[in-house]
Amino acid sequence: MKQHNIERIIDSIDKLPTLPVIYTKLTNILEQSNATINKIANVISEDQTIAAKVLKIVNSVFYGFPNKIASLQRAVVILGLKEIKNLVLATSTLKMFEQLQSGHELDMKSFWEHSIGCATSAKVLAEAAYLRNPEDVFTGGLLHDIGKLVHALYLPQEFSSVVADIRDTGMPMFESEKRIIGFTHDQTGRILAEKWGFPEEVTNMITEHHLNHEPCNLTKEVAAVHTGNILCIAFSLGSGGEKQVPIANQKAWEILGLRLGALESITGRIIKLFREAISILEL
Repeated sequence: MKQHNIERIIDSIDKLPTLPVIYTKLTNILEQSNATINKIANVISEDQTIAAKVLKIVNSVFYGFPNKIASLQRAVVILGLKEIKNLVLATSTLKMFEQLQSGHELDMKSFWEHSIGCATSAKVLAEAAYLRNPEDVFTGGLLHDIGKLVHALYLPQEFSSVVADIRDTGMPMFESEKRIIGFTHDQTGRILAEKWGFPEEVTNMITEHHLNHEPCNLTKEVAAVHTGNILCIAFSLGSGGEKQVPIANQKAWEILGLRLGALESITGRIIKLFREAISILEL
């Protein structure tokens, strides 16, 4: 690894925005023993843009509730604390990075479409595999490529070389990053996830999503994000900059315990929910 690049990226990460304030406040509230529905709703209401999008998502086909949900308090009760927390993370992270300057090689619209596509795909797979916390898998899918954004924003020359390299060779981006920058976006993503204090399981989903080496303990959560990312690329749901569909890790599909016959219905639901999410988040 190139030492001067490592030092530069660490300095760059220190300049990145901290975890969205509203998400931090919400996390702190949820850790309190006296947290109430009203307190949680009041924190979300501090940002009217995020509050409006949360209600829009709650009333979408994602959940299919028969009656319109008009208040944040009712949304919290019906969805539960984890789901609300992840919705706030999704909307506030999008809002935060929208404010960062452009002028780099990453197509931000296509990047976030890919991120939403992976999050949706991973969550659908997690639900099909009866994972206990599909909401956490959604978070891991949403932020799986966050290291690419850091590279594009803070190592623009090197990232431009990576983009040109994969355009010419078709190799996976992490291989080109390793060769040109000296480290990969999943490694950078881990540093950022640790800086933001994410739970270990979410950090692992970000770090291991390519499965470019066999983890000591391949979890179903990592398997869902890995497989969801590949489906997302195969169906061109946005773009993270890859030029070819990666080869799926066979163990990832096996550990999810899904039949190949279920793939058609799974992908149909992924595409339907992806289109809905893009419309809701106004990408």
